[in-house]
Amino acid sequence: MHIIFESLTPWQIPILKLLKHLKFKVFYLNIKANSDFKKNEIAENLKKKNIFPLPIELEKEILPSTSYCFFSDLDPSDIVYKRNMKLVPDKILKKYCNLFSIKDGKIKKLRLLLQNIICMQLHTSILLDIWSDLYPSKRIIYVSFSIMSFYMANNSSKLIKVIIPLDITNFFTKRIFKIFPSFFTANINKNNLNREKKIRESENFEKQEIALFPHKGIFFGPLFEKSLYYSDNVNSILNKYNLLHLDYSNFSSPDKAINWVCMNTINVSKRKIFFKTLLFSIKTFYLIRSWSTFLGWLLCVKQFLSYTKYFEIIKKFKKLKIALIDYDVLCPKTLILALENNNVKTVATQERFFHTFYKAYAVIFDTYFVGSDFAADFIKKMKNYDTKNIISVGQYRSDYIPFYKKQAPPKEITEAKERGKKILIVLGVPSPNNWFESYTNPMFNWSSQKVFLEDIIKLSQNLKNTFIVLRYK
Repeated sequence: MHIIFESLTPWQIPILKLLKHLKFKVFYLNIKANSDFKKNEIAENLKKKNIFPLPIELEKEILPSTSYCFFSDLDPSDIVYKRNMKLVPDKILKKYCNLFSIKDGKIKKLRLLLQNIICMQLHTSILLDIWSDLYPSKRIIYVSFSIMSFYMANNSSKLIKVIIPLDITNFFTKRIFKIFPSFFTANINKNNLNREKKIRESENFEKQEIALFPHKGIFFGPLFEKSLYYSDNVNSILNKYNLLHLDYSNFSSPDKAINWVCMNTINVSKRKIFFKTLLFSIKTFYLIRSWSTFLGWLLCVKQFLSYTKYFEIIKKFKKLKIALIDYDVLCPKTLILALENNNVKTVATQERFFHTFYKAYAVIFDTYFVGSDFAADFIKKMKNYDTKNIISVGQYRSDYIPFYKKQAPPKEITEAKERGKKILIVLGVPSPNNWFESYTNPMFNWSSQKVFLEDIIKLSQNLKNTFIVLRYK
């Protein structure tokens, strides 16, 4: 018997140690902690007790039946969509539409709101399926204390799930404490609202007609600034220092001169959101017909809570007309719906061409700029897209190619060319920073990285008159 814990928190560690003492095979998938240092400390302490992450990395071969794990976001078998349909069938989903202000029972948009949440559980499902296939004679018990584990879809009949959703208790407790003390601290909230309002009015935030919604800041690590929508014209509304930035990822402004608002700091009535969500729950409770539709109902309640919060925030920006979305597939779909229901047009650009083929993600926009005519035609046939206008513009980062062609190449490459050598660029993908994260990664792990580098070294020894450049992301 193998017992696999989903996400470890400090209070669960004694349970693992006890099970290990009782001679059970015990593993874990993730560690929850505030920092990588703390995670590493927990992992090292467990290692001393011979408790390890699920060691998928150390397996020599993954069976063909689960080999699609390498492309889990492609979801070739439509696992996510099938799970979505089972949780909330079309007939029931129509009943939710009016409460989400979706007219005429057009369920596709609402279907895609659920798609992204279910998609988040796909990776864990695949890891468990891989392990079940590798050890067909073993009984595997998966232990989780998260309600989201109910939304996994697994093929293995040998897998037993033990799910105790303690996080939902914590979720509601936090919100109740936030809501009901506000009845007694109205003056404090009012003062906070007035202070927030003065800040916004002084910077004319409420008068802005266009806003950029950045995903985790405006820099992609140390590589580049996400300047796609910026204009160099200092008088343009799209100039970086004129454009309003509405952050939903709790990232701070990288520059004090930028018009930057963290949406989660905007004061909205928690009581109003709570009671609207409570009313939604009551009005839709009759739609529960089974355990499956109960889980679907919970998912819809969760999405409605998120949607309502975003709706109340966007409502404060009364003149906002256009929302520029930084990262197409990762922007919260509840935010997109809240923008649309506040009569704000949503515009996005395809971040990566291979997202064209991803069926696990959902994409909802008014206007969507994509990488090619092929991508545009392909997307129109996909059920996980809901876009009104699809415009082919090419790969936008290819604009940099002419610029870099004018730049002098590195000295080493120039000298190699002068000696008549061919130049071979080898593209590498980074692996996890920590060993305990590498263990559970079936593809991008330390072992595969080592094999890759050894293969490149062998290749370099066999190639004549070739200069190899190893280029990592």
